[in-house]
Amino acid sequence: MKHHLMIALGLLMAVMFSYRLANAILAPGMGLLELYLLGGIILAAALIFGGLKERRHVREQAQDQER
Repeated sequence: MKHHLMIALGLLMAVMFSYRLANAILAPGMGLLELYLLGGIILAAALIFGGLKERRHVREQAQDQER
């Protein structure tokens, strides 16, 4: 279940930060807000990839137990 939660939260964060970053890029000038939002997207990607890695690990364990 942990991997489901990580993937879901990562996707939610990615959507929120992407939307805010798109609006921030449309405004004139670049600043710390854009860096903050880009960091949020990177954190969301780390959550998603961590969840997928955990999911793959759980599936491999389940296959090993069946054998």
